[in-house]
Parts: sequence; structure tokens; C-alpha cells
Amino acid sequence: MEEFAWYLVFVGRPNAGKSSLICKLTSAKPVIGKKPGSTRRINRYKITKKFEVVDVPGWGKIHDRAKSYEDRIKDEIVEFFEKYKFRIPACILVIDAKSIIDVSKRLSKKGIIPIDQELYNFMKSNGLIPIVAINKIDKVAKHEVDEAVDYFKKLVDFDNLPEKYQETVITVSAKQGTNLGILRDLIRKHLRNNDVEEFERYIKLR
Repeated sequence: MEEFAWYLVFVGRPNAGKSSLICKLTSAKPVIGKKPGSTRRINRYKITKKFEVVDVPGWGKIHDRAKSYEDRIKDEIVEFFEKYKFRIPACILVIDAKSIIDVSKRLSKKGIIPIDQELYNFMKSNGLIPIVAINKIDKVAKHEVDEAVDYFKKLVDFDNLPEKYQETVITVSAKQGTNLGILRDLIRKHLRNNDVEEFERYIKLR
């Protein structure tokens, strides 16, 4: 019988920086690859007996990988969330600030729902309140950061969402540590809101 544990989940497109943020905010040590798609399966890192960090493979197109691989990863992610959604007091959708606008607009022109939008709505449909961490802001100009935030909010009709969603979009840089304290506090708040505040102390800057 599987032992019960609460899950802190990081999800996003390939190369968004999920593993880097996990390393900065928890004691988990996922492998950080130089190429997109380095995380090839759902990895769980046990922090305590009842609390684990989950590093989810990138959802979306991965260069040099067959579509069958992408479909398998997507099916595994969907199955994981549907099976364990009641164990997830906090989930972080990590978005690459450098590519969200270009990639999303390109997909939209093809009549395809942008992946970041798809992921956000998928988690929301499972009763979760995703924390959106727009990462890698050190790689773009300030006006591009603002543009990325505005563009994402329009994708998910953010301003018309209930109040409980309104504090959940922040900009960060895992590399430089920008706003990681804010992200840490927001994760802790979600843990408290879901009555698992005993795990707050394990979310801290490294």
C-alpha cells in the first residue's frame, strides 16, 4: 500500500527552470540539465516522511523527441494530477519569460491553445490554485517582463478570476535569486491555507 504524503509540485514547459527553482527553495536535488527535456519522468523527492517535492517533466514540444514520447509524458502528468490532486496543497507553474510571448503567439496563429494556458486551466479544473512563477527575468528587459505578465494574464482571463487567484502571479529569477523570497512566502501561504503549515519550514532559500 502506498504511504500517504503531501506533494509540492513544480510543472511547466520544457526548459522553464523547474528544477532550478526546486534546488533554490527546497532541500531536494534534482538534476539540472542544459537541454530542454532533461527531466524525463515524474520525480518525487522525499523531504520528510509525509512531504515530498515533485518535479514534473516538461509538458509540450521537445526538440529531438518523438511525438509518442511527448504524448506519453502528457498522459503521465494528467494521470498524476487526477490521481493525487487532493494531496497537492501547493503547485507552481513555472514559465519562461523569454519565450512565453513568442511561443504562445506562434501556437495561437495555428489554432493551438498555448501550453502555459493549457497547463494553468488544467490545474484549475482539478481544483488547484496554481502559483505562477514567470522565471528567467534576468534574460529579458524590464518592459519584456511586464509584457510577459500581461500576456499570460490575458491568456487565462486572470482579472476575471475569483479573488483567491489574484496574488498568484510573480516574476522571478532562479539564477539571480530575484523575488525568491516572495515565492517562498507564497508557497508557505498555500500550505497554511490547506492546513499543512507544519511543512512551511522546509520551504526556504538555499
